Amino acid sequence: MSGREANIPLRDVGERGKAWKSPISNLSIAFRYRFLVRNLVRREVRGKYRNAVLGYTWTILEPALLTSVYFFLFVMLAGNPDEMYPVWVILGVIVWGCFGKALQATVSSLSRNAQTIHLVYFPRIIFPLTAVIGNITISLMSCLIVIPIMFVYNLPFTIYVLYIPISVLIAGFLGVGVGMLVAPLNCVFRDVEHLFRFIVRAGFFLSPVMWTIDMALEKGWGELTLLNPMAVPLTLVRDGVSGNAPSIELAWIGYSLAFLLISWIIGAFVFERNQAEAVKYL
Repeated sequence: MSGREANIPLRDVGERGKAWKSPISNLSIAFRYRFLVRNLVRREVRGKYRNAVLGYTWTILEPALLTSVYFFLFVMLAGNPDEMYPVWVILGVIVWGCFGKALQATVSSLSRNAQTIHLVYFPRIIFPLTAVIGNITISLMSCLIVIPIMFVYNLPFTIYVLYIPISVLIAGFLGVGVGMLVAPLNCVFRDVEHLFRFIVRAGFFLSPVMWTIDMALEKGWGELTLLNPMAVPLTLVRDGVSGNAPSIELAWIGYSLAFLLISWIIGAFVFERNQAEAVKYL
């Protein structure tokens, strides 16, 4: 060993960082390992549509097919008169799908990468970040269906169209914030991911996906609905397509963003504090 190499201080592989710094340090880790993150996201997205004849067309086709089913159930059978209802549903399906898939992928981010964790070390926060970025990417691709919708319904193209990607980002990071809270626990008890799979399915009907805030207000329980932080991105994406200013009060938008920030801070802290011990159960 040369004298120069002998003077290089040794450092433990996988040295644990300070948990209280994790909400900020996670972002710097993502930037430092951006090449790895980019490749893992590419693998995540390509892997989902590998060997599919229609390929990435499924990003648009899947929510469109789901909407056609819901349209038949809720419009043809229930007789909903709102001609824009199919549009509101397809937007709700896309945004909620981003949240639900990001949440479930984050919850299982350590357990489903057990083989990689045992083979090589890199910061494990990469796994949930890759999961959420991959799902956000797919959801943004699904949002391309908005272009023909705006032409068919003769909707104005305004600056408020920016609410569409903003809503997807809010939904995705709400999912990763909550998911990081329980991802280490899922390494010990796999019941956690099954529980959250049920929560996502139940939340689909309890959130304004198949209905809107205006419908809830007419029934007299709109304010209660707004306590659900996903009500904001689901409403903003519809405002963006319709070309209107936010139909939801700024206080509620602030509430949803505060929920996102707090869930990110607490989730990152819990994840960093417990992930090293949790992976021993994999």
